Amino acid sequence: MQPSSSSKRAAALRDLKRKPVPHQGPPRFSAATSHEHNDAYMQEFDTAYAELEAMSLAQKGSAQGISAHRPHATVGIPHRASSTARPATTKSTVSQPAQPMQSAYPAHINSSWRSGPEDPAGRICNVSDVPLMCSSINWSAGEVVVGSADHALYVVDVQTGKKRRTLYTKTAGHAEWVTTCQYLPDGRIISGGMDSLLCLWEANSNKCQQLTAHAAPISVVDISPGTNTAVSASYDKSVRVWDVTSRRASESSCLTGHAAPVLQLVCGNGDNLISGDRGGTVIMWGLTTGSTTSELKDAHAGHVTALAWQHDTNGCCMDTFFSGGQDGHLKMWDPRSNKCVHDVAAHVNARGKGAVGNIVSAGAASSNLVVTAAADNTVKAFDARADLQPVSEAKLSDFPYSMVVAGGLALCGCGDGSLHVIDISSGQTLYALGANKHAVRGVHVSEKRLVCMGDDGSVFLCDFML
Repeated sequence: MQPSSSSKRAAALRDLKRKPVPHQGPPRFSAATSHEHNDAYMQEFDTAYAELEAMSLAQKGSAQGISAHRPHATVGIPHRASSTARPATTKSTVSQPAQPMQSAYPAHINSSWRSGPEDPAGRICNVSDVPLMCSSINWSAGEVVVGSADHALYVVDVQTGKKRRTLYTKTAGHAEWVTTCQYLPDGRIISGGMDSLLCLWEANSNKCQQLTAHAAPISVVDISPGTNTAVSASYDKSVRVWDVTSRRASESSCLTGHAAPVLQLVCGNGDNLISGDRGGTVIMWGLTTGSTTSELKDAHAGHVTALAWQHDTNGCCMDTFFSGGQDGHLKMWDPRSNKCVHDVAAHVNARGKGAVGNIVSAGAASSNLVVTAAADNTVKAFDARADLQPVSEAKLSDFPYSMVVAGGLALCGCGDGSLHVIDISSGQTLYALGANKHAVRGVHVSEKRLVCMGDDGSVFLCDFML
């Protein structure tokens, strides 16, 4: 006796449910391999759905059957419920001309940075009642943009500490958390979110172009120096290149090659781009050709958690680069030979491994050293000219979320809201500021000003005497 169509349908519906897995404890690097289980599950889901759809069409006829276009299932990360906090919109009253961007890591700062700011309490701009997730600064225009878990971006004047405008309207903006943002040299802002959208915001306006190419949350966006090119990476395992020469952006190419969600992305000078994924692979790309120039599989055991190009004493980008991983290792790569030239267990000790969250190599700004911050709550410096020999180490009060360097100092934002100011060469902590009430997720510095933002929804600013 053949099974009835109703019993087949019931069996297909059961296949849509994930089978329970006996608890055996988390495997080693389980966080790094969860995307593989997700991919297998989604494949089973699609297969079962197709069978269910075919049976329904056979029963009811294609004209009245289930639509072939089912809601898109986000790959690699579960849907996050929308925040109840809604941003308040404001109109822009400030107009700034487009000007060249200033270096993120100034090589020279005044001596007052070693003793502390004029007013340690600083100025605080409360822009949201939920965490701020990302930030980018335009010193020439005198403003910082911060992206929030309330789906909006806020632009703040770095001198007055007042909010200039809100990038969110009923018809424009993100529908989920804003995860990454960057200024373009002409003052426009590009942002990415959990909603898989990229938004290109006009300078001094709250109007934007929505770019919908990605199929999963955006992890990072970056701007290629000296070009009209923006690059985005996503949990959909792709890297996309955008031509932003004109007011309306257009996609130049889609770079595919990663087998896991892409978490890290850094543009170098000229045509080079490096990206790292959740499976431990690092890929170097040619932006012009859109092709892979170097693929480093299993570069790290676990996630690739940080990438940085090496810079010479003048701060110029070199061909070699550094990677950090969930395994606590710092590695130096030469893409010309496609080999790792130095590998140090930078943040591995008897207590375990600390994922390397930040790597900075910025010439004189970092005392010509490579500086790392990791989950073992330390900041360390290494000499790339001496086989990555350790130079200094500083202990932190909590997990490091952000780090920049300036004039031989490392400024590290921690999970407890503190900002540690550290002499890179000696490893001495000069002082710490209470920048935010919770995790400090972004830090920016100029010769005379410090800007921080974090989980308490505020932007913290303070000045240093010239």
